[in-house]
Amino acid sequence: MKRKTSIVITGSTSGIGFGLADSFLSLGCCVTISGRSGKNLNKSYAILSEKHRASNLFSYQCNVIEYDQVQALWNAAESHFGDVDIWINNAGIGHPETDVCQYSPDLIKEVIDTNLVGAINGSVVALKGM
Repeated sequence: MKRKTSIVITGSTSGIGFGLADSFLSLGCCVTISGRSGKNLNKSYAILSEKHRASNLFSYQCNVIEYDQVQALWNAAESHFGDVDIWINNAGIGHPETDVCQYSPDLIKEVIDTNLVGAINGSVVALKGM
């Protein structure tokens, strides 16, 4: 029997990441969803598990700016599904309704850390794991 494809998607509690998780689950894949908010993660898990086979879905809270948390996400997904076949760095933040010139120094740091450092952390972990 062929093993199901296992996919990890960072930032998958809303938007594109949630849509990807929903689509991959519809195809019968095993999907690990993640996000930094436990509340949002639980809500997304509940919605997806009502619609799809719960045994194909796993959730893990992770803030991608923390390398150790990203590694723990990999480890948990691998432990739960046996392997990770596809890793999607989707976590990101932005504020399209705010002009960049109005960004505070803290917001600039949060955007750079999440969108750049988070993607690099995910890439390093995935490349080492694969």
